[in-house]
Amino acid sequence: MNLIDTGSHAAADRQVQLGLVWLSLVAVLCWLVLLVGALYTGAGAEFTSIAAAGVPAPAPYGAGQLLLVTALWGGMSTAVMLPLAIRPTILVARAARWHCAPMPRLRTALFVLGHMLPCAGFALLAALMQWTLHDAGMLDDTMGVRYPGALGLALVAAGIYQWLPAKHACLAHCRAPLPGLLADWSDDPHDALRRGFGHARTCMGSIWLLMLLPLAAGPVHPAPVAALLVLAPAEIRLAGGHWIASAGGLALLAWGTWLLFP
Repeated sequence: MNLIDTGSHAAADRQVQLGLVWLSLVAVLCWLVLLVGALYTGAGAEFTSIAAAGVPAPAPYGAGQLLLVTALWGGMSTAVMLPLAIRPTILVARAARWHCAPMPRLRTALFVLGHMLPCAGFALLAALMQWTLHDAGMLDDTMGVRYPGALGLALVAAGIYQWLPAKHACLAHCRAPLPGLLADWSDDPHDALRRGFGHARTCMGSIWLLMLLPLAAGPVHPAPVAALLVLAPAEIRLAGGHWIASAGGLALLAWGTWLLFP
């Protein structure tokens, strides 16, 4: 039996793929609903002018607003990361069948759950960063950083990272995940949770600066979100992904430079 062979267990592979596709669609839908809710309930920065000081003062986040912002970032990161989990999840499911491991469906589910744990950690970190920027009065009513150069600096940083060896090492792992997924294989179902977490952490290491672009621009800014949703899957799934990442880095660098020096 060959793990790369698609004919032996095509039906089971299709079930895994369809399940993750549906989860991805649900994550996108939840992200959009939460985004609309965040805008209409005032989870973005609400400013009241202070005539004496001449400095806008942000209304503090309530507990519900902070929870909504955390869920917003969680929905975004899940919508980005779940499609990237389709191929490695299928490989893990095939490996479980090949090893005759107990409870293969549970292993597959735990692998997907492990894949979502870094998303939860990223969402919490991004929400805390947004909370800090909000309380410092640095966000506007679209939840983006108020200073025009902030997005330019974020784009330049993301563009430079696209060329760094650390980026391409993470990208190489995500593009060819099989050796890492099979290393030190264990039939313990909980081992799949650890493998899912490790794989997702490496993939997120490849795109983490892209995922922070909406923090600088605000989640309603379509261009950084489109760059994230298009560039991240393209450089992992398409042939010549390393060249796509490098070309995307040049584009991000040029875009950020143009914003900094119009």
